[in-house]
Order: sequence, then structure tokens, then C-alpha cells
Amino acid sequence: MARIEDIERRLNNWARWKLGDGSGGLGFSSPSLEREGGGYAYREAVIPTVDCEAEETDRAVASLDEPLRGTVEEVYIGSGSMARKATALGVAERTVHERVWNAHRRLASWFGDRQRLALDERRRVERLQRLAVD
Repeated sequence: MARIEDIERRLNNWARWKLGDGSGGLGFSSPSLEREGGGYAYREAVIPTVDCEAEETDRAVASLDEPLRGTVEEVYIGSGSMARKATALGVAERTVHERVWNAHRRLASWFGDRQRLALDERRRVERLQRLAVD
């Protein structure tokens, strides 16, 4: 089952946001204080995290029913192999993949609904502004 590309990107951004990723801000990495042999070292630059999008994605993930929400959290935030994640969830790997696919579809619908509501509101406000000018 394929994942929806935009939802996958959003969930990866959300996971970085949830985990903090050791970011020093503005997408630059913070200094690593633990280095073999002593001294300071910098990690490689990290992928910037879009906070406002991650917050919206967090609300979307929270709207999922428990099996899907728990699976999304385990898959995107948890560590280890898919087999370990499936074991932690108490299901087969195939079930994990099916749940992720279902979560992607539901999240895409959630974001689409929000986008439609925002567009409707924009049109309503623009119509009111035109009426006020006339």
C-alpha cells in the first residue's frame, strides 16, 4: 500500500517537531556536547521543521481514532524496525502498513476539509468586502 506523498512529508515534519530533533533553531543543528574523545562537535545540518504545519498535523493526528493514532505515533516517532513497532502495537506488520495507509487517507480528508472551509470563509469575506464598497 502506497503512502500519500504530501501526508508522508507532513508526518515526517511532525515527527521531527515532536521529537525536537536537537535543533538549534532556524533549521540549524545544535552543538553535540557528547563526542568520543572529548571536545565539541556539530552534527550535520538537519531538515528544517515547519512548526505551524507540524502543529496543524498534530491536531489532525489527534483526531484519528486510537488504533490509527497509536500506529502513526509508533511508526513515525518510535524507534526500531517495523517488526519491533508491530510487536509493540501487538499486531502483524501487514496490519501496521494497512493502518498507516488508512491514517494517510483520513489525514488527507481532514486537511482537505480544513482547506475547503478556509476557502469558503475567504470567499464569504471577499463578498462582504465587495458589498461594503458598493
